Amino acid sequence: LPLERIRPVSRTSSPLQSTMPAHTAEQHEALRREVKSVFQLVELETKDKRGKCDEREIPTVVRSLGLNPTQEQLRDIITDLRGEDSLSGYVEYERFEKVMMRVLTEQTAEYTRDNEEKIMRAFRAFDPEGKGYIDGEYLKNILMTRGDSFRPKEAQEMLAAGVEEASGHIYYEDFAALLANDGRPE
Repeated sequence: LPLERIRPVSRTSSPLQSTMPAHTAEQHEALRREVKSVFQLVELETKDKRGKCDEREIPTVVRSLGLNPTQEQLRDIITDLRGEDSLSGYVEYERFEKVMMRVLTEQTAEYTRDNEEKIMRAFRAFDPEGKGYIDGEYLKNILMTRGDSFRPKEAQEMLAAGVEEASGHIYYEDFAALLANDGRPE
C-alpha cells in the first residue's frame, strides 16, 4: 500500500486526547468515521472478502491513525484483531473498529509518536562531539542490532531519507523534524 494514500492523523491536534476524562458523542463519532475511512483504504474488494482487510496491512493502518506502536505492541494489537479467527489472515471491520476505538480512546498515550525534541536528544546521544551529524552506517548498525531492531531493508528505507549521499552523514536536526512529522516536510 503506497504510504501517500494514507493520511496520518495528528494526535496532537485532535480533540480526542487520551488525557480527556470523557469524549463527547460528537468527538467519538468523528473518531469512528476516521477509523472507518482509514480501513476503507485497505479494505478488500472481492465478493467474499468485502468488509475485511489483510492483516499484513494493519501496521500501516495503525500508524496512519497517528499511533507509533513498538513491534511488541503491534503484535498485541494484531492478536486482539484476530480474535477467534486467528488463522484466516483477515481482519473484519467490526472487530477492527472495536479494537481501534478502544486503543484510540483509552490507550493513546501508550502509542503516541515522539516529538522532534525527543528525537533530537536521541540523535545527540550518538554525537558526543556535537558535530550535528552522525555516520549513516553507524546508525544503520544500531538500528539493526539494538532494541526493537530493524530488518536490513527497513533500516535502509529509513536512512534513505536522511543520509547525505556525498558524505554518508545524517544531519540529524533536519532528519528529526522529518521523522517527527511522519516524513512530511514542515
